[in-house]
Amino acid sequence: MPAVPQEDAALMLAASKNASSTSSTSSSANHNSANTDALARSNLLRLETSELLRESFLHVHPPAATGDNGSSNNNNNDVAHHEARWAPHVRNYLGRVREVVEALGNATLGPGVAVLPNNNNNSGSAKERGMDRVLDNNNNNGDAMYRIPLLSDKYIKSISHDGGGGGGGGTKHPANPLTSWSFPFRGGRSLHLVPVGSFARVGNAGLANKHANGGDVLPVLDVAVLVDNNRGGRTEDEEDDDDMAFVGGKDYLNHRYTDKRNILAVHVAKQLSQKKHRAKIGAVHLTNVFGDSRKVGLMLTPPVATSDDDADNDNAKSAKKKKKTKRKRGGDNEEDKSKKGRNNKLRFRIRLIFGVKQDQLALSKSSRRHNRDDDECSSDEDTEHAAEWSSWIPRSRLLPNRGNNRSGRQGDADSSNSHHDNATPHYTNSLAEDLHLLSTTRLIDSTISTLAPTTTTSSGSNNDITIITPTTPFHETLLLLKVWALQRGFLRGHDAFTTTALAVILTYLYRTKAIGKRTGCVQAFTTFMKFWSESDWLGEDGGGGVASASAGTTTSDASVVRARKARRKAAYVVPAAGRNESQTIARCSQAKLYLDDIRGNSDGGTTPGTLLECYKVCYASASSSSSSIANDSHHDGPVLLDPTMTMNYLARLSPSFVRESRAEAGAALRYIHGQEAGGNEAGGAAFRRLFLETNRFWTRYDAYVRVPMSVVPKIIAGGGGGRKKSGRKGGGGGGAASKVWGRDVDDLGYDESVRRGVVEVLHRALGDRVLAIRAFTGGNGDIRVSSGSKENAGEDVATNVISDSDQCHAVPIRGSVSHALGYAARCADRHPSMSVLPLNANSAKEDNYLVVGLRIDPDTSRRIVDRGPPAEDVQGSNAFLALWGDQHAQLRRFQDGAIVRAVVWNNPVHSNENVQFMGMDRSMGGILERIVQHIVRLHFTDAKAVKKRKDHKMVSFELKSMISFIEGVSSPQASPFSDSLALHKNVMTAFESLADFLRQNTKTNINNSLGKAKHVSKLGLPLSIDEVEPLSPCLRYSSLFPPVPHPLLGGSGDLLGSDRRKVSGVNMGSPILIQIRFEGSSKWPTSLNAMGAAKCAMLVQLAQGIEKMKEERAGDDLDVFDGPMDVKPNYLDLGYRGYSWRIIVRADQELRMLKRLKNPTVEATALQLGLIDRHIRCAMHHSLIHAVHTRQPSASSVVRLAHRWVASHMLSDMIPQKAIELMVAKIYTGTGMDDKRSSSKNSVVDTPPSTVVAGFLMFLQLLSKHDWVREPLIVDPQNHITTHDRGLIHTQFHTVRGPDLRNGPAMYIISPADYDGVEEMAGSKVVGEDAASQTITAANSPGKIWTPSITSKFPEKVVLSRAAALAKCSHDHLVACTMRGSVDNGWVSSFQESSASLTSYSALLRVDPSYVTDSGCSSTNADCTVGAKPNTESNEHPCGPFEKSLQKRYAGPKELRKKHYKNLMLEKDTLHEWQPVKSLVSALRSKYNEYAVFFYNELAPDVIALIWRPDAFSKPQPFSAIVSEFRRPMADSWKDDSLVITNTDDLLAEIGYFSRNIVSTFKVFDSIKPNDALVDNPRKKPRQAESSDSIEE
Repeated sequence: MPAVPQEDAALMLAASKNASSTSSTSSSANHNSANTDALARSNLLRLETSELLRESFLHVHPPAATGDNGSSNNNNNDVAHHEARWAPHVRNYLGRVREVVEALGNATLGPGVAVLPNNNNNSGSAKERGMDRVLDNNNNNGDAMYRIPLLSDKYIKSISHDGGGGGGGGTKHPANPLTSWSFPFRGGRSLHLVPVGSFARVGNAGLANKHANGGDVLPVLDVAVLVDNNRGGRTEDEEDDDDMAFVGGKDYLNHRYTDKRNILAVHVAKQLSQKKHRAKIGAVHLTNVFGDSRKVGLMLTPPVATSDDDADNDNAKSAKKKKKTKRKRGGDNEEDKSKKGRNNKLRFRIRLIFGVKQDQLALSKSSRRHNRDDDECSSDEDTEHAAEWSSWIPRSRLLPNRGNNRSGRQGDADSSNSHHDNATPHYTNSLAEDLHLLSTTRLIDSTISTLAPTTTTSSGSNNDITIITPTTPFHETLLLLKVWALQRGFLRGHDAFTTTALAVILTYLYRTKAIGKRTGCVQAFTTFMKFWSESDWLGEDGGGGVASASAGTTTSDASVVRARKARRKAAYVVPAAGRNESQTIARCSQAKLYLDDIRGNSDGGTTPGTLLECYKVCYASASSSSSSIANDSHHDGPVLLDPTMTMNYLARLSPSFVRESRAEAGAALRYIHGQEAGGNEAGGAAFRRLFLETNRFWTRYDAYVRVPMSVVPKIIAGGGGGRKKSGRKGGGGGGAASKVWGRDVDDLGYDESVRRGVVEVLHRALGDRVLAIRAFTGGNGDIRVSSGSKENAGEDVATNVISDSDQCHAVPIRGSVSHALGYAARCADRHPSMSVLPLNANSAKEDNYLVVGLRIDPDTSRRIVDRGPPAEDVQGSNAFLALWGDQHAQLRRFQDGAIVRAVVWNNPVHSNENVQFMGMDRSMGGILERIVQHIVRLHFTDAKAVKKRKDHKMVSFELKSMISFIEGVSSPQASPFSDSLALHKNVMTAFESLADFLRQNTKTNINNSLGKAKHVSKLGLPLSIDEVEPLSPCLRYSSLFPPVPHPLLGGSGDLLGSDRRKVSGVNMGSPILIQIRFEGSSKWPTSLNAMGAAKCAMLVQLAQGIEKMKEERAGDDLDVFDGPMDVKPNYLDLGYRGYSWRIIVRADQELRMLKRLKNPTVEATALQLGLIDRHIRCAMHHSLIHAVHTRQPSASSVVRLAHRWVASHMLSDMIPQKAIELMVAKIYTGTGMDDKRSSSKNSVVDTPPSTVVAGFLMFLQLLSKHDWVREPLIVDPQNHITTHDRGLIHTQFHTVRGPDLRNGPAMYIISPADYDGVEEMAGSKVVGEDAASQTITAANSPGKIWTPSITSKFPEKVVLSRAAALAKCSHDHLVACTMRGSVDNGWVSSFQESSASLTSYSALLRVDPSYVTDSGCSSTNADCTVGAKPNTESNEHPCGPFEKSLQKRYAGPKELRKKHYKNLMLEKDTLHEWQPVKSLVSALRSKYNEYAVFFYNELAPDVIALIWRPDAFSKPQPFSAIVSEFRRPMADSWKDDSLVITNTDDLLAEIGYFSRNIVSTFKVFDSIKPNDALVDNPRKKPRQAESSDSIEE
């Protein structure tokens, strides 16, 4: 496939923009423009996907000798054109594996094969050497640990005292020889290795390289290991006499076949991992196939070798000799080194999946009976599915209503059991999967072969060569689906799509004509998304959404809900070749078998009438989001059957996965159709969001909770077993579990039952408080986590757990680590084992957790009451009581007179291990955390197990302690410094009071006593104040440390600490900025200088008027004015209600005067831009951000936490706070879905974050991943910027950037306030479509239309690149902390600079400690502890970092504290602003900006760092007297025409002298000398401090 030039995409995008910009105002022109835009967008997406496909295809054809797998039998040379270079290595490696496997001898296998060797002695190694002897089952006792979980009834009898116990109640003793269990294995000759899946399909459909396979995930090639059962012509009726068969009889019952298959897998693994085979086979690991712990496979990692002959010892020795010879020669082996580096790399892995080979010689009697009357069915049935019916399992046992795993139930296995409550459809489907390993591959291959010619002929030297054509639309669509799913964690591992499942769905769409043979891959991809998103797979859409099955209904009868879901549920059957779906169902022999089975067994009409309806009923339950519907079984699942209707391809998908994947598919449709959230962005937005952006488990949810599996109540499943119910009365054990989860343990297995139980029970409890909930599974992890270093570590890979970049784990067959991950012999001693193992798998003490992700709805998450059903609804009340427990679900009377049970969540639990912070209910889902804690403690915690574990901790949301940086600790005796929201509201209340005072007391009245009816006001101002506008961050909830009322500025002394006799004499923060606007008048001056003087006079009169009113007691509320009133030319500082206020005057007449200038000077233009930014844009920005923070409760907290992060990394004043606010606003409003959350069916995708942690992670992700060089960031929370304006913004951006992408602001952020004509607009209104012609004309003029104002100067490029790198590191570290579990304060590293990072600066200026008031916010030693208040008794409530910092800032520096008494004030004056270090840094940047970049932390300015600018030292310059400052000659001696360079010694001395009053120590790490000027990179390494002398020295 040819490469797609990037110019085509650019031209296509430009055509789209030009078409939209030149559209006329008529409806027909607009329609044509929309069509043109859609066509351009479609073509651009096609070009981009073509490039992705070209780079992602991988072709590795299976060995030609295999002819029964549906693959080509051509010679290997015929397909070499399309194969990867290392494809021959795959075939050779598979041949070596087959050779080793076939060398296995006959053996009698039993549970002893899977026993782990004892680490305390050497018996294990001796045991594993005997591979061909009869294994002694007497070694199987209760103390043994097994590599695999053994669950069959025969195994349990072999280790039980009475031969039939429950698997956990027997006495531990050697097994009874009469009940010992073993089975024959006829050696390796009975095993057949056959490629399946992508490896065996035509053209390797779905097989992709590492680029498209998800990060560093290696391609995995599936190979089926099929056991020849050697039935010798026997039919199923003679199965009891089949003693020599590997499986037979009733092995399909009670995990008998499962245990046999898994024991065989371990036996083969031991053979492959023997020392003599390691050079040929490599590492062998045990893995769970499809994430199912009951289905064990082998993961083979081939040895890394430079050639295929390296396994041979002689060749290896000769190779070593050659290497020694080359070393002696020296210098002539560079080519060999490059080849070795290229070949010595792991390229693939092989996964062995075990099953039983189908006997095609004889059909069962029942099969012949049902096929004899239908010639078409018997003879013309699809050859791709002809072998299933001769399986060792009776066909009737594959019906979904059969109970093939009957834990503790009696009955004849062959009896007809149509009671769906006892059915085990998932267990039965797991058996059917092994029967369809080959037939599924044939099904997909036959579909691919009908799409396009699969072969082409090429003339060779001797004869024609037939070559497989690998690129059909099917291949391309499947690869696009795989990339889309991988980016969202929807592929690989457990509870996710498999490549085969995606291929089967595509096969269904092709065979039902939904996708045509000539349909392109993009259209086919769109059809798939439409099919998956619009099909009601769970029967839940009838209630108005995918979140609830009972919405819109009033019934609480679980059977009614289940029947309704079954009726609505979508179920499909893949059509057989040459038939449609209806014909396939009508002629299916399995469907006829079901009709014969139910004939005469009618139970009043409740039995489904057809096999398809039976599948729908068996894969439906009463599970819903309603807490009043009883349900203890969660086996829901989608239904897509094979043509024989014996296997459900989608049975392993959980309801939570189906809901979320459907939502993502719906979002994909919107992207494809140009409905990108947030408006029409760049043309490549659809492709980027579909295939490039990664949004997996650890970044897609608002909160994460870890549920410990070691304390989950035991509900034992297995043949002859039972249920062990343990726990305390009323919940926390099996009693409560039997009512809400656990009845599906026989069907799903213990692990899956617990996993689905936790998710679905939490779904019921949380209800509409959450938009999505899903458990963490393998294949859904962080794609950056990689153990690639271990993969190439030689011997280490064979003894360590494989954890690839998708967090899919595999346990080694060798090494002590496998013992830590083993299984107990008795089921009662086992804990649920999740599909993802602990990250530190080498530690046996590490607990096993189930991690659940929650996406929270901020509109409903703060509801504190859950009301139960009416009292007359007995079933609903009982279900409600079973879910919540007696202690919480209490009877309450409501205002409407109803007396019902209800649960109230207004009392958080305070404890040392569960510290609560203020505002958690608002911004961290505190109510949800309390609900999760209650449900886990009630239903998934065994009280006896908790007592045994002293280290058990209460479940809580991950990283919630991060909020301690912006909120105080919540407790009944909370301090006034703890609640930031209350502090912000106090400031706003004071602002409203001040604004009302100014408006009321500036109203003019006629005073005749002054003569001539002169208009005057109480404050003496000639004009009244029409409006008082807020501009300060603390008036929009954005201040990191909100102002606290100061007693010397009109505030009360209630906040004083223990030393009440002293208060701070300064205000540590900036004054609260507000602006006043006067009424219109013609009396304003007409000159600029006079206008400035008039504004200053207004401020002077305002200050004098307030003082005069205080003296005359002209008001009741004048005592709140206190402190000095300082009037400057541009502002007035005063104290009111304990806060420091800075008032500026906005005079619109001044702006109009400047605009009327015909030939304005440079100074006039600069003044005009400054006034617009200060008065108009700041007011619009404040209004915009305040609206976002009011609508999104957690947005302001994210801004404050981001401000703390920026300051902690010494980037203060380099990234403006307004830019931080705009980026956070983009996160919360860029989706465009926040106002339509309740109406959109797929709204769970494009929703803003609901917690501080999620929002902060998204802020770091935006800062680090946004392409600031090539794309502007458009922030438009209220949709003021039209599509036309967006096109203008992009055009202007590319014009400013230039062809080399080096010009313009580094951070290009556009908001509605950045329009050049903003001063002419009313409020925040911008140009709309009606002014399109005028805008286009303006755009073609030299003047700018949309220009960034906030980020026009800052940050610089070097600062932005540094901030982006720091953001990426911090994001990755926080995600890693979430993955590990935030058991400590490891997250604090994201808010600190390490000691090593400080040495990366050129020099450090140590600030005198007396100027650092709050050392807890230091960049190197931040305080994150939660303890007692400073200088208080230890019995008071805990105090967090936020409270400590606020108290220190309130107290102020010790040297500036003033004496304060109750009735006497000795010192009155107070400084309104005291920030000496900030002033120093501003002066340094202003004076020395051309030489260095200065960094500091404004919260704790203990260090000022600088980095030299390379441009100031890189090039020598001729001497000039004008620019001779800080210059010195390059040579040691002066000459007439000597070149000069910057003299760093003089520069450092000047900086040190300039900052001598504040800086105490100066350290230089990078001193550029004269000789360094000729070097391209002037920095010297290693970096060492040249001096640490004080400034005085």
